[in-house]
Amino acid sequence: MARPGAGKLGRNDPCYCGSGRKYKDCHLRQEEEWRSQQLRLRNAQDDLIKRIMNLAINADAGDLQTAFDRYWNGRYRFEQLAELNTWEGYGADRFMTWFAFDYRQADGHTLVSRLAATMDERDLTPLERQLLPNWIDIRLKPYRVERLHPNAGADIRNLLTDEELILADSHASLRLELGEVIVGHLVPVDTPLGRNTPNYYLAGPAAHLTPDTAEPLRTFANIHLVALRRERPQAGWSDLVRERSEIFNHFVLMLPTDKPDPERIERFVAETRQRLLGEEAEQNVEER
Repeated sequence: MARPGAGKLGRNDPCYCGSGRKYKDCHLRQEEEWRSQQLRLRNAQDDLIKRIMNLAINADAGDLQTAFDRYWNGRYRFEQLAELNTWEGYGADRFMTWFAFDYRQADGHTLVSRLAATMDERDLTPLERQLLPNWIDIRLKPYRVERLHPNAGADIRNLLTDEELILADSHASLRLELGEVIVGHLVPVDTPLGRNTPNYYLAGPAAHLTPDTAEPLRTFANIHLVALRRERPQAGWSDLVRERSEIFNHFVLMLPTDKPDPERIERFVAETRQRLLGEEAEQNVEER
């Protein structure tokens, strides 16, 4: 049987499955229902993100303060939150997204994982219930733009694991540049017909970095992974992003905003290596 989407079929053409029936009387209806379901999932994504952000806005003030200090690494005061969308490129919104998805509270839950654990007590729609379990482990991560597809999104690569994902943003070709790095939260939503892997969407604003930051950011992350493995030798990328994803915003904070400054980045990475690894500062810290 030919893969769906392999060629354009007319309604009255023989169905690709070989049944002998017309396409309109065979698989067309199934495909239309599938596409309709995926569209409903994309709409549910927007509603679910709004629900999650409302939880973040109304969260405990003490948790917000603690999370704020971690995320901004002491650069700003909590009272300045309202100004950060202007000062730090949607910094307030990026922080609130990180707070909802990454910050673990006293009970070990993030806002997202607690919402998933209490789904039966919430007024979530069936489609929101379908999406939410797949968002529990979403964390702030860096990605590089590998390919742009006009009006159809982009292929992006996880800088930590090399996993390639599809960012299904029809405006991506206008907002993104080939090779640039985005630091954000990507959530799986719909799965196109004939594919086994889902489309991903940004759950909130992302930080956009120039292509020259990709390798230094990877080295910076490796240094933190080696430091974590001193405590737990079996730790991997998933452990690092689950426990210390705010480090990626610390990297963003260090970057110059006016023009590239490779020496500044090199100094920051070297200082991080010295601070975390000490006597091992000159050793290769690439993950094995």
